[in-house]
Amino acid sequence: MASPEECVRFLATSQNRVALLEALDDGPLRPAEICERLSLSRSATHRNLRDLTDRGWAKRVDDGYIATVCGRLVLGAYNELEETVRLVAEYGSSLEPLADAGLTLSPATLDDAAVTTATENDPHAPLRHYVERVHEIELDRFRGITPVVSPLFNEAHQPVLSEGADAELLLGSSALSTSKTDYETEFDSAMTADGLSLYVHPDPLSFGLSIVDERVFLGAYEGGQFVACFEWTDPEIRAEAIEAYESYRNAASEVDAAML
Repeated sequence: MASPEECVRFLATSQNRVALLEALDDGPLRPAEICERLSLSRSATHRNLRDLTDRGWAKRVDDGYIATVCGRLVLGAYNELEETVRLVAEYGSSLEPLADAGLTLSPATLDDAAVTTATENDPHAPLRHYVERVHEIELDRFRGITPVVSPLFNEAHQPVLSEGADAELLLGSSALSTSKTDYETEFDSAMTADGLSLYVHPDPLSFGLSIVDERVFLGAYEGGQFVACFEWTDPEIRAEAIEAYESYRNAASEVDAAML
């Protein structure tokens, strides 16, 4: 009996076998139909059918061949692996915040996201996308985590203050220090704004997370630079994001303006 590693290698080393298993998932198909659909020779078709059948991934029925439940499971897992590898190659280290933010690590999570990444020609694309999207939303409630602050970051959240939304903002300790020293006017304004609760987390934060009404934004940072923005409207992602935010907030301390 072939080992799992040998079975994976068997499928991965031949796109014809993958295509055949996908075709049989829609089956049943006769060998002649497979030859025509996949442009395979008769010998290759019969050889691959025999190999898939021997592994229990396909079986013969009255109308030809069809994928078994085992074959469908293997095909689903293989396609998910391919998609995962593609996403890792495309986004690389920008995916790290998914785990820190408590979001499900799966291709489906990323497929549901609108993703804006920094490029050499447009390094501020993620931040600009975030600013524009937040300005478009009629805010009722805002919950956010940020590892850094900047003039554009302050601009993005100005509607939170000006529209009187119910808002909570959680900063890392270094971001709080930067806010007080480099953006004193904006910081003082924020501290006196109605409806804003400010928290400071004791640990360094490596990601940004904003829950803006029904939308979720996740920010990936490298060297303090905002390099990727992920946006979701999926209720399940929102529920995960809220749970993660509350976990970080529970570990944070509320900032009291009178003590600054």
